[in-house]
Amino acid sequence: MSKGELCRELFRRAKAGFPWGVAAVYLIFLFGGMFVIPAPKSNVLPMVTEAMAKAYGNPVTAALAQFFWSGLLGAALNTIEVPFLLERRTLLWSGVHFLATAAVYSLAGWRCRWFPYVETWLYLLGLLLLLYVLKWSVRFIEWQSDVWAIRKSSGLDTAEPPWRTLAPYLILAAAVELLLPPALMLVDARDFPVLTGMFYPFLILPLFCFFSACPLGTRLPRWWLVYPAFCMALTLPCIALVYNSSALFHLWMTGIPGLAGGLLGVLLRRLKKSK
Repeated sequence: MSKGELCRELFRRAKAGFPWGVAAVYLIFLFGGMFVIPAPKSNVLPMVTEAMAKAYGNPVTAALAQFFWSGLLGAALNTIEVPFLLERRTLLWSGVHFLATAAVYSLAGWRCRWFPYVETWLYLLGLLLLLYVLKWSVRFIEWQSDVWAIRKSSGLDTAEPPWRTLAPYLILAAAVELLLPPALMLVDARDFPVLTGMFYPFLILPLFCFFSACPLGTRLPRWWLVYPAFCMALTLPCIALVYNSSALFHLWMTGIPGLAGGLLGVLLRRLKKSK
């Protein structure tokens, strides 16, 4: 890919990610405000932090500033796959992209007063790093599958059974769903476990299941359905050991995104064949 094509792709993805970043941040405030205790005195849910409204003089100016910074963060996150389009030094450029995104995230959080404590910033920065690690793991599996497809089309190898394609994804899902919650619990706050109670089930878990199921839907016409069911089953040990019966909704936070990602993969495969 030439530099001109790379710049156009970077701009295209950043432009598409800007509104998603704005929407995501305001949805977090919307849903978070519904569970604030005590409830706000007025019926209007706050769309910015109280500290940010005071710093900017009024909530409207603060909301406009947050609009810009959240959009910029969304643009940075939506370009996470651009380094994979490069033909060499992919790991280096992915690391550079992570540092740039971490800088945007930190600056946005400071300007919008999202981090009441330094620990909050560090926890969320760790989650950002985890997102990159998961993306790299899924991408590596996709590369392995692409290499196998090239060898098969060249007559260098015979067809593999579906379980061999599924196996790396199942191992990755087991690592995320069985090892990550106990690890997050070790660094989570005791009085209000944000990482294990909110970010893991509502952000990490559904995003992981969606994005890891999508390539399976592309490569395995029928067998990809095993993956969402396996992910749902993997939530049960952590529900029993880390959470309790109130966390049974984790089943749907894995199954529904997994099905949605697999169906998207099936749709992309059919569109590719139709062309």
